[in-house]
Amino acid sequence: MAQDAQERTRYKVDASGRVGEVVGSYLGSVYLRPPGGGREWAVPPDKLRDPTPQELGQALMYSTPVVSR
Repeated sequence: MAQDAQERTRYKVDASGRVGEVVGSYLGSVYLRPPGGGREWAVPPDKLRDPTPQELGQALMYSTPVVSR
């Protein structure tokens, strides 16, 4: 349960519905990076929300490395 709360804090959803991992903040903007990597984007903090359980599950899936055997 505590880990789920930590993951919800680690990931946020912007006003357009994009899920991102919080990587920092600067000059009044929060910077997000797509799960699994990619280019960061800036969002005003008041335009962010916590992900739904489904959005969080997808973000965690995309950010999990694939291991081949």
